[in-house]
Amino acid sequence: MDNFDEIAIIETKKIDMDNPIIIEGVPDIGLVGSIAVSHMVAEQNFEEVGYIKSDLFPPVMVVHGRKVLNPVRIFQKGKLIAILSEIPIDPRPGYMLSKKLTQWYKEKGAELIISISGMSLQERIDIDDPEVFGTSNNEEILKKMEGSGVNILEEGFVSGFYALILKNSIELNLNSSVLLAQCYPSYPDPGAAASILKILNKMTGLDVDVKQLTEQAEDLKVNYRALMEQTNASIQRENKVDVPTMYR
Repeated sequence: MDNFDEIAIIETKKIDMDNPIIIEGVPDIGLVGSIAVSHMVAEQNFEEVGYIKSDLFPPVMVVHGRKVLNPVRIFQKGKLIAILSEIPIDPRPGYMLSKKLTQWYKEKGAELIISISGMSLQERIDIDDPEVFGTSNNEEILKKMEGSGVNILEEGFVSGFYALILKNSIELNLNSSVLLAQCYPSYPDPGAAASILKILNKMTGLDVDVKQLTEQAEDLKVNYRALMEQTNASIQRENKVDVPTMYR
């Protein structure tokens, strides 16, 4: 059995819809994706419909509201599917997971993949409302992103897990995009997640209230501290392979 087969996507409830939009939140810089997707699925009452399991993942389970849960879960509301990871994805399993996910997206007939991340900014402390940047492999999606307030990247790099999602999406002829909010380099950034969610509201028709993210920012930073430490260690391991980061 190769590593690809060691990753399994389990649907606890049948996911059957036409042309879903996939929203991904995986821990990386500022935990922007994880915080944004976690808040979105809770505030909008997404239904948990599956999870992803693999022996390549760290031996971790999470506890929320007294329930023991898999750390990588799948949620659904209408035609929106959300992938939420509460563990860092190291480079080795990341290669396998990105391939497995994009093939699953293809089977589901995904209309669009939206990956959420952060863009490290040393001067973040001086910014009240972080800007959101983005890119896509589809020109029409770029226009829609720009119309929603996204600053389209003209030059740069995408690295890490979401680069693999983009690469595999191109190979499978899937529409894929990445949204990046200006964020703290090494700390959880609920404010950056709020900026992303405001853009998602415009792009998807959601109406996620971000007030709680801004009001409880300090508490959230404490709650996400352990995950941020694990993620920073994972990013350091990734950087050892000398992969460039995205820049404007």
